[in-house]
Amino acid sequence: MKYTIFFLLLVIVFSCKQRDTEYSDEELVNPESVLAYEENDTLAIRKIPTGLAEWIAFYSKVDTGFRLHNFKASGVSLHMGSMPEAISKGNENSFRDLFVYSPDSTKYIDLLSYNHLRDNRSVISGEPDQQVVLADTRKNRKSQLMFLGPSQLAEFAAWTSNNSFMLGLTSRTETGRGINAEIMFFHLKDSLYTNFRLDHTISMDSILAEQHNFIDHYFINRQFNIK
Repeated sequence: MKYTIFFLLLVIVFSCKQRDTEYSDEELVNPESVLAYEENDTLAIRKIPTGLAEWIAFYSKVDTGFRLHNFKASGVSLHMGSMPEAISKGNENSFRDLFVYSPDSTKYIDLLSYNHLRDNRSVISGEPDQQVVLADTRKNRKSQLMFLGPSQLAEFAAWTSNNSFMLGLTSRTETGRGINAEIMFFHLKDSLYTNFRLDHTISMDSILAEQHNFIDHYFINRQFNIK
């Protein structure tokens, strides 16, 4: 009898730990539909993509409230509109192994080539601005999804299907004393996107206490040298 009780306790503990990464069928919102989300909904997906999991793990070390269930939907769906051609610096191929590819490998997102330089296993940060590139290899098209200034940064990209993906963004507050975080969710077939915003501001002091920012952490975890 006591072994049965112990086993049940383990199941309960394990289930609680999984709450931030898994949802029941009743809770699951169609991950393909931007329109399915209403104001204050959370992003419900069966399996957390690697990029999102790495992002959450990094920031939860300095902010225990940095959890998926604390990102709340704005309830507003916007049209993506036509995207301009991406700006090329001629160094994109050197970052090919760091592109984030769709499951069928026909599309990818490039967060890094515009504002970084690479020499083999060394990376140098360059431009303060960032270009987020969405590429379609079948159409041989590279589009500028976003162009961000120094106060805002797209830190991860992750595909949830061949036509839907998410970006994780951070932006400094006007006072410079904190960081706001949000997840942008895009669906290409409908050309729609929406956002999920963290329900509180992260203290800048806690960020500065870390030895590296997220992008540096990303490179170091992949055994790059940061210059």
